[in-house]
Amino acid sequence: MRRGVLISLICLAAGAARAEEPALARYVTDDNVDVYVALFGGQAVELAGCASEGAVRALIEMPNDRPISDRTQVDLTDSAALGAHPAIPCNPPPLAEAAWPGSAPIWADLTANGRYLLAAPNGAGFYAVDAKCEAIKTALSIRERAQGAGFQGFGQPDPLELRLTINCGPGAEAQGPVPPDADSGAEGWTLHSAELFMSEAGLPDTLLVASAPMGEGRGYLPIRRLDGVEIAPLFLEGGARLEAAKAALRMLFAVPEEDVVSPLGFEELEAVQSALFADICTRNCDGYDHSHGFFALPGIDVALSFEGVEQTPAALDILGRDLSGLRFADERALWLQGCAAVASALGIVPGEGDWKSMARAAHLGAGQAAAMRCNAARAATCIRVIGPGLPLVPEVFHASGSCAGKTRLIVHLPEAVTATAPLMIDAERGFAEVEIAPMPGLERAILTVPAGASGAASPCLLSSPRVMIHSRGDLRLMLRDVTLRRRLEEVPQEAIGLHSDGGTLVTDGVIMVADGDAGLPPERGISLCSGAYYARATRVQAGTIAVQGSNSRLAISGAPGAPTTLGSARYAISASAGAEMILSNVTLTGRVGASLFNATLDATNLRLVSTDAQSGSSTALQFRGASEAQLMQSTAQGFACVGTFWTAGSAAIFTLPGNNLTADNTRPSCGAGTVQILE
Repeated sequence: MRRGVLISLICLAAGAARAEEPALARYVTDDNVDVYVALFGGQAVELAGCASEGAVRALIEMPNDRPISDRTQVDLTDSAALGAHPAIPCNPPPLAEAAWPGSAPIWADLTANGRYLLAAPNGAGFYAVDAKCEAIKTALSIRERAQGAGFQGFGQPDPLELRLTINCGPGAEAQGPVPPDADSGAEGWTLHSAELFMSEAGLPDTLLVASAPMGEGRGYLPIRRLDGVEIAPLFLEGGARLEAAKAALRMLFAVPEEDVVSPLGFEELEAVQSALFADICTRNCDGYDHSHGFFALPGIDVALSFEGVEQTPAALDILGRDLSGLRFADERALWLQGCAAVASALGIVPGEGDWKSMARAAHLGAGQAAAMRCNAARAATCIRVIGPGLPLVPEVFHASGSCAGKTRLIVHLPEAVTATAPLMIDAERGFAEVEIAPMPGLERAILTVPAGASGAASPCLLSSPRVMIHSRGDLRLMLRDVTLRRRLEEVPQEAIGLHSDGGTLVTDGVIMVADGDAGLPPERGISLCSGAYYARATRVQAGTIAVQGSNSRLAISGAPGAPTTLGSARYAISASAGAEMILSNVTLTGRVGASLFNATLDATNLRLVSTDAQSGSSTALQFRGASEAQLMQSTAQGFACVGTFWTAGSAAIFTLPGNNLTADNTRPSCGAGTVQILE
């Protein structure tokens, strides 16, 4: 009997969970402010205090590909009873200030129907709140209410007058188009037309122009020829050949079919005239003779020049993304960031350069501010949004469900979120690129992660430490504007904050420290094994080692006056097994600034600071095996030794040091190696 009742209850709960999903609408007030509304069964409920569309979708757990209908306030009032129901807040106020009084009666009707029943504050009846809607439960303070004086018990009131059922969308599988670019606020490539005077005939020619995010704005690539055919005559004849050219360029630049090829305004034409006029090949390109042109005197010349266009050497940007380009007209260049298909269509042949030279140039800013950026194709990108109050579960990083077949994942975090378990991000689970960042509109997100056994051995770790986030395989993992905290545990054990095996790890604006109640720092902050690490504006304070790299490349940078800071009680950096490091505008603090074991360090504006000035073993640079360090315009202060050499054959060279190394440290050199000071 009990088993039959249980099966019936489970079926009822499952049926309740399949309630119709809400819809989203929006209207504009007289003050030109967007107001978002959820439609539950055709009844309108305002979503109050939501600063952005992303916040609205997170609250209702609605995927980005579900449309929002634009309505008027009058229409919603007349047809959907807008104003008849209390609003749902994006940010829950204290119970004393909530739309429902803190003592409002509430029932937990969970077993039979999977819902809570909350008494209406503005009349008779009850609102049903679907128990699976975590963000809405948080917004309405359901958990707090169930602990207070208003809790009436399990089941439902008798009689039950149900006014409205408040439910949500599919939640964790939320995904959609690529969000606006974090730097420029613009999306991907777009396609336009532009009229330009390119001869002395007195009439302008019309060309197609591709545009992409670049620096704080957009860059332009006018296209004069496609697959051997001049573009201007196609505009004169119109018809199928022009449409075919547009279609080929849409495919190359991943421009959606629904995007209109709009004309550029006069403001953009100045930039267009200074750009490279491209000769693009998209098919049968073997042996194709690219003939790119440019105006030697933009705005004055009416005839293109074609001599002197050459490919730039292989380069990287400051976060390790490939840069390719073409030089022309003396000081001008076309730079492309992560645009392999576009570069190939321009006749740019992939090249290999010296990594150290490329990393140094990137830290000087060469090319990156003026680079036109490409993201992965929008069709290959999956977005998952973690709503306020929802946990971050490891399954988010699996290419399953609506993310199946996608190669790029963006995970948007709320202001604060806690992971339910240590995070394993594995290339074998489908994604080649993963980015973890705050929701659009948020400056920073706090991510709290427990440390635990990762379940995957690493060839670079002799011990089996607990790991908070472990990435493995040939993937690029980027954390942007995230404060990473270790969840407090009763018995602290050795832990690593971020460990990367074989891929590329990027931290941009990442903080990993213990401050106040933020929790314990990991013993090792960031660990690299046979991979690459690119860091900018990062702050790590660990227990034993801030950053360690084995057989890896590390390019770490800050900005003048705002350095990246890495520190621990013992080692700021430990590099071994052929590791190469390029540092600029970085501060290292610890008993040992940098330990090199068969590793190299190339630094500019590096500040080495001792945290154990009284110890006879403190050293700015520690050398074992065949290691070397070259430091330009750098400082070392408070150490027993500037350089400590365990074996002969290593050297530290300080060029134009920023302080008196001999006076500000006990000894410049300890051991069999040498410290050279050039000033």
